[in-house]
Amino acid sequence: MIKMDDSELKRLERDLKDFARKAYPYATRHTINSAAFEARDEARTKIGSSMVLRNKHTVRGVMVNPAKGLRVSRQVAAVGSVDDYMERQEFGGTVAKKGKRGVPLATSYSARLPMHQEPRTKLPVKSNKLRNIKLKYGGGYKNKRGKWTPQQRTAAAIRVAAKSKGSHVFLGLPRSEGVFKVIGGKRKPALRMIYDLSHKSIRTPRNPWLAPSVGAAKAKIPGIYLDALRFQIGKQRLFR
Repeated sequence: MIKMDDSELKRLERDLKDFARKAYPYATRHTINSAAFEARDEARTKIGSSMVLRNKHTVRGVMVNPAKGLRVSRQVAAVGSVDDYMERQEFGGTVAKKGKRGVPLATSYSARLPMHQEPRTKLPVKSNKLRNIKLKYGGGYKNKRGKWTPQQRTAAAIRVAAKSKGSHVFLGLPRSEGVFKVIGGKRKPALRMIYDLSHKSIRTPRNPWLAPSVGAAKAKIPGIYLDALRFQIGKQRLFR
């Protein structure tokens, strides 16, 4: 009669089952989440170096929704931006006007930068943000004989707006139209464009920031996974 000691086989079998039940799901989840955060960091770096940023929100808006469960088939992590305009940066796109006027483009002057500074590196100041502007003047002027000519209407709008220092007015000028700020007082009023409304649509060229970042993170996955497996194997041995 041959007797066989299978205690070692049973121990290895238990170890494999424990690893499959406990260690392996932790290793895969760690790998997926680590790769997602690597992609996020790569994306934030790329955005900072390849785009003109007017605040820190765009960079901070690139976030990760990590995998949370231990069921391997459902472990998914997502990385992307919370801002819709970053999709246009990634794939390119067009913004079309929504009303009668063109797409509002804030000028450098709206951010209290030199008038012709391009690109604009700051956001419009609070008083010059479109939602805070109330247009009280800029159209509907008539003389005794009927409607004013465009030139007369523009001049009248400027004169009326100048009565209230810092007023905003919409004007359709020969070469452009937009929202202007009237400065200089009643005697010598001057115009400074705050928003340019001359364009019916604005095309954003393709400037990928996410796909290259995910590609860079994917190259690191084998190393991340190897380290995660080693850690879990060592952890299982430690608790025997």
